[in-house]
Amino acid sequence: MKPNVIATILDLDIRLQRQIYAGWPESWADLRWPVGSLRTLLLIEAGYARNPSDVSDILKVNRTTVTGILDRLESDNLITRRIDAQDRRCFILELTDAGRDLVRKMDAMRRDQLQRALETIDDRSVEALHQGLHALTEALGALQTQSSQSSSEDTVKEKETLPE
Repeated sequence: MKPNVIATILDLDIRLQRQIYAGWPESWADLRWPVGSLRTLLLIEAGYARNPSDVSDILKVNRTTVTGILDRLESDNLITRRIDAQDRRCFILELTDAGRDLVRKMDAMRRDQLQRALETIDDRSVEALHQGLHALTEALGALQTQSSQSSSEDTVKEKETLPE
């Protein structure tokens, strides 16, 4: 039973994401930003992208594209790039106050949309959804922790095997 339920959940997730995005046209238009720029802001805010290389890896785009995205975000005062004190060849990406405000605005739009939908659902279903989302959030957090630990171990192994 579990594989069928999982397949159904994955299909429902695709439908849910499409419905959320379908409800955003005027919201996205208000923001005046390409999706890649908005995703970059969200990645930086969440701590998944500390530097341009992280953005490139996560978005699966080349460094030239990332540089263009970051240039625009920086020129609009949404992010800053500062030299990494531990590796002066690298930049650390951070949101400005304006960048944090924009992320809060996007979150508020999505929360409002979801809240209106949740208020139409019976209490029992909302509680079941709460439990399921909590479990899924915990599982994704554990996978991300494993992934980052694995990446760190791989980096250490690479350094250990480099000739002096």
